[in-house]
Amino acid sequence: MDLSNIQTVYTLLNRVNFNLFRHQFEVTVNEDKKYGQRLYIQVSYLDTCRISGKLQEWKGRKWYLSSHMTPDEVIKTAFAACKATVEHEVMEGFTVDGKVLFNPHVSFEELLSISHKEVKRDD
Repeated sequence: MDLSNIQTVYTLLNRVNFNLFRHQFEVTVNEDKKYGQRLYIQVSYLDTCRISGKLQEWKGRKWYLSSHMTPDEVIKTAFAACKATVEHEVMEGFTVDGKVLFNPHVSFEELLSISHKEVKRDD
């Protein structure tokens, strides 16, 4: 199976359905036009923005594919992409005192700057 062909991967991903909490997620394949038309999987869905309150399309990160992948690897990569999308939403949806505690949009540099502030139990 030639997985460097977008139509082949599209046909394979067309077998995938991902629906969670009444949200329908789309798993698509696209060509990266900037970096040599390499194929990638991306999850997208419609949801309300927690800041603006407007319904909009959201897209997860790009999951690049190797032309050497098997169909099994493509399907399992799609599953990993779906899990990562849900984990991202769980992180954004978990709040303490109205603030997102595990905000996935905070830069790693900011997280590193406070990484020394560990909590431990008293002995």
